Amino acid sequence: MASRNRTDQLGGWNSARPLYRYIWRTSRSSQIAICLLIAIITPLPMVNLEFQRRIVDDAVGARNVGLLAALGAGYFAVICVRLLLKYLADILKGRTTETIARDLRLRIMKGTQAIWQPRVRDSDDVKVGTAISMLGAETEDMSGFAGDAFSLPLLTGGTVIWILGYLLWIEPLITAIALVLYIPQLLIVPATQFTINRLARLRIRQLRNLSQLAVHGSSSKGHGRGRTVGQVFIDRLYRFRIRIYMRKFFLTEFGNFLDSLGPIIVLTVGGYLAIMGQTQVSTFVVFISGLQKIADPWDQMVTFYRTVSNTGVMYDMVRARLAGTPGEIS
Repeated sequence: MASRNRTDQLGGWNSARPLYRYIWRTSRSSQIAICLLIAIITPLPMVNLEFQRRIVDDAVGARNVGLLAALGAGYFAVICVRLLLKYLADILKGRTTETIARDLRLRIMKGTQAIWQPRVRDSDDVKVGTAISMLGAETEDMSGFAGDAFSLPLLTGGTVIWILGYLLWIEPLITAIALVLYIPQLLIVPATQFTINRLARLRIRQLRNLSQLAVHGSSSKGHGRGRTVGQVFIDRLYRFRIRIYMRKFFLTEFGNFLDSLGPIIVLTVGGYLAIMGQTQVSTFVVFISGLQKIADPWDQMVTFYRTVSNTGVMYDMVRARLAGTPGEIS
């Protein structure tokens, strides 16, 4: 238990290594195809930013209608190509998700049947509720993550790197100041997620207990006030979820707060540079759009980190349940 807690504390990436190994073995070819598509998609937002800058500086500034039409057509073409490639990648991710879901359910069915078979006459030992939980919500969550396991960090991380590189090339000072906004998240998110992981483990255990209780029933009383065992489990689930929500939504709103500071920095620092004649007005257009293109994938990366961590906890618990059976996943 101590070693598991240390692993969780290191972060979502380390705790999810077994899950990533399983996903890679099960859907290697699909993951490679998805990543190739994503590698083409990631630089395209940067290309759109350059089109915006050229339209403002070269076409509008020079009052060149022909150049404006050509740049507008190029901008439109890049958008269409990106959406088409994104659509193809999403289709592949959907098929990968269902492949993982089917494989997980087959392994869980095989493993749970192996556990139950020697004790089929003893209904108290048959963990039907646990199987219901694993085959239902837990499998859906794990398989839903599988489609994005490799492609989403490549897409979001690649997009951020390409756009940041472009903004650094355009105006290094504004970019460097804007980057400072994201440092607090690098410190606060892992610490908060560690607590969420611990609560998620407790919640999954309570949910499995409740599922098992729903199958077998119980008339015994819980602790105090004459509550049934089922009411005790439901109350605990409620408390765990509220505590998770408090931390989850704190991270969300904290990220939104930092995102909102970006335009303020661009307008103040960029405005000062423009007044002093050290930058152009087109820089405002590019930076406002560029920061938005960074904020969205950055938020997705933070959410993905949290998803990796949560899903790693869930996968670890399923592996522990099936340990030593023919359906074991590793």
